[in-house]
Parts: sequence; structure tokens; C-alpha cells
Amino acid sequence: MAFPLAAAGIGASAAGGLTSAIGSLFQGQAQANMYNYQAGVALANKTLAQQDANYSVATGEVEAQQHGMRTRAEVGATKVGFGAGNIAVNSGTASKVAKSEIEIGQQNEAITRANAAKRAYGFNVAAAEDTAQAGAYQFAALTSTTAGDIGAASSIIGGAGSVSSKFLQGIQTGIFNG
Repeated sequence: MAFPLAAAGIGASAAGGLTSAIGSLFQGQAQANMYNYQAGVALANKTLAQQDANYSVATGEVEAQQHGMRTRAEVGATKVGFGAGNIAVNSGTASKVAKSEIEIGQQNEAITRANAAKRAYGFNVAAAEDTAQAGAYQFAALTSTTAGDIGAASSIIGGAGSVSSKFLQGIQTGIFNG
């Protein structure tokens, strides 16, 4: 009667070690899959941030061009007004007024471009952060798989130790004799 119980205990120890090893492998792979997914999301976010940066620069350029057109229209209207008042538009005060309108318009264009560049910089920083985060997730995926492999090996070694210990106990108590 003792022999079947001892054999069952040894079998249970072996099965427990094997089951634990398989569980460690699956856990490591599941974590790796999760981290790989998160890395993919981070890379997608990087792409979107880069697109936003490009869009910001392009939009800023269009806005700057619009400022330029408004400035040219204002300068034209000013010259027409001076001309209608029978004032020489290319000399004296009229010329200075037109010149200052042009300078203000150029400054507005430069501010618009600078604001667009600042927005683009923010998006580029976000893209760099997303790239770094993706790399961290990819490394975590790699280490999760390795940790699962180490956990499986540890379970097998622990299970083998448990089986050998039970077998040795069985020999010492005489269960396997006869």
C-alpha cells in the first residue's frame, strides 16, 4: 500500500514542477506580447506626432503668407488713400507710413512662423518620447521572455529536486524495497 502512495507523491511532484514550468513560459510570453503591443502603440503615437509637427509647420507657413497678403493690401490701401489726398506716396511721411506697415507685417509673419515652429518642436519632443518609450517596451518584452524561460528552468529544477527528495525518502523508509 505504501508503494502506490509514494509513487503518486513522486508523480504529483513531477507534474507540479512541469506545470509550473509551462506556466512560467506562458506568463513570460504573455507579458512579452503585452509589451510588444504597447511598443506598437508608442510607435504609432510617434508617427502621429511627427505628422502633427509637419502639419503645424505647413499651417504656420500658410498663416504667414496670409499675413503677408493682408500687409500688402493694407500698404496698397494706405498708398491709395494718400494718392487720393493728392499726397506723394513714395516720399516723406507717406513713404515712412508704408515702410512701417511693411515692417509690422514682416514681424507678424515672423511671429506666426516662430509660433508654428514652437508647436512643431513640441510635437517632435513628443515623437522622441514615444520612440524612447517604444524602445523601453521592446526591451521589457525581451526581458519578460527571458524571465519566463528562467522561471521555467527553475520550476523544472525545483520539481526534479522534489522528486528526488521523495524518492530518497521512499528508499530510506523501505517503501521501494521488495
